[in-house]
Amino acid sequence: MKRDMVLVYKLLLFVESKGHRMFKGTIPIEGYERDAVVDHVYLLADAGFVELGSQTLADKGPLVLTWKGCDYLEQLRAKNAR
Repeated sequence: MKRDMVLVYKLLLFVESKGHRMFKGTIPIEGYERDAVVDHVYLLADAGFVELGSQTLADKGPLVLTWKGCDYLEQLRAKNAR
């Protein structure tokens, strides 16, 4: 799998927009298949940008930005604003 930074950015925006500790539903990122989304959610969790629970990918667990994830998203926004 190759890391897709556009998907990373879209996932961080999605998690931020939900603003909930408990996520219910799929993670619909247009143009990406579920497997790619799931792989990147795991990468984000491994990097410490999101917090997952054991049931997150079964559509009923916690999915939330961490402090580090908020900081990284701010950096991406600043880079995109240039």
